[in-house]
Amino acid sequence: MSDRKKESGVLSILKDTLALVLITLVAAVLLGFVHEVTAEPIAKREEQDKQEAYLAVFPGASAVEESKDVPELAGALASAEEILTEEYRKAVTVDEACLVRDEAGELMGYIITVTDKKGYGGAIQMVFGYSLDGVVTGLEFLSLKETAGFGLEAEKDPEWRKQFLGIAEGLFTVTKAGAMAEGEIDALSGATVTSRAVTQGMNGGLMFARYLVEQGIGGAK
Repeated sequence: MSDRKKESGVLSILKDTLALVLITLVAAVLLGFVHEVTAEPIAKREEQDKQEAYLAVFPGASAVEESKDVPELAGALASAEEILTEEYRKAVTVDEACLVRDEAGELMGYIITVTDKKGYGGAIQMVFGYSLDGVVTGLEFLSLKETAGFGLEAEKDPEWRKQFLGIAEGLFTVTKAGAMAEGEIDALSGATVTSRAVTQGMNGGLMFARYLVEQGIGGAK
């Protein structure tokens, strides 16, 4: 091969390499731009969904104070893993806790956000209200990627979620034979894994909520 042909080949490789580098740089800039444009709307939507869930799970609340604004609550949240028993510690995380107050500023209870890692389609994040007298006031989902027609019914079917509402004594258990006793949760048809994950998450959240009451966090008596 002549020197001229060698030189031409090297130049061709350099041009191709430069073109690939430029394409990569342009793609990176475009991806960064798209991220900047979409990040804020996504964050706003997530915050809106969270606030709507708060209002849904604790009817009658006049004020909701998040842990970032309540040092003693933030401290309890930081120790949440130690509060849960080993059985629940492996699968459940307590993500957020809020104080709920009435118009007079008196503590009504708490709003707890938990994630269970063992859903059929991945982690399930839920939020529920817990009053000072031990009543679960509401349950909503922030993230649920279960199968449509099966596990997704946990979110679609309000009657199923109602099984968790009311006075919660002890912990919940899942049954496939039809709920007969206090605290039994009738499993969703064809979605036992989802039913167990939601129940497990709720139980972990209940442990934490009861700890807050016992410690008088936020003025609990």
